[in-house]
Amino acid sequence: MRISQLRRQTVVPSFFASSKCKVAIPLRNVLLRDALQQASLESSVRAISYRKATDLQGQPVALIRVVIERVDGNFLLAVCETRPKRSDEELARLAEALESSGLRLLERDAHDIRREPLFSNARTVWSYERYHVPLKDRLRIAAALADGGPQSFLDLEDRARPSGDIIAAVCALACEDLVELNIHDSYLGPRTIVRGR
Repeated sequence: MRISQLRRQTVVPSFFASSKCKVAIPLRNVLLRDALQQASLESSVRAISYRKATDLQGQPVALIRVVIERVDGNFLLAVCETRPKRSDEELARLAEALESSGLRLLERDAHDIRREPLFSNARTVWSYERYHVPLKDRLRIAAALADGGPQSFLDLEDRARPSGDIIAAVCALACEDLVELNIHDSYLGPRTIVRGR
């Protein structure tokens, strides 16, 4: 393998986009992409947006400008390898700047983001982002979830009888925010619970 081929494989895409994103979010590293993938699969997250740096009134805080709109409020997402140690004065300035913008801080470090099974599950789900789900399968899956309520992949496959891979299809639909998956408690598999939106 050539070095140029190796570099191509490890390059982070420039932007992240999902059905919850108001605009494509510029990415600066893989950790941010992983955090956004996880946020996009959260049922409590309504939207993900990007704001210009001036929204924090010029405060010298090294934060990305991604806003996560959840059912419990709007949060400025801070992604870092390790959480910075801030003085009481810095915390007060940060809280004031965020409050004036109607935001709270959602700080996630590498340890939080790489916590299992969520980390592996989110990556697996997003690996099917481009999987084509035929209209007939979409309708069958939606009808099975509407009639039977939340159910495992196994039960859903029995009820919907899709023409393709049920896990790939449901993961692709989760990326489109059309279904919800329970990916926090155990690794993705035949017994994972699927819910309609």
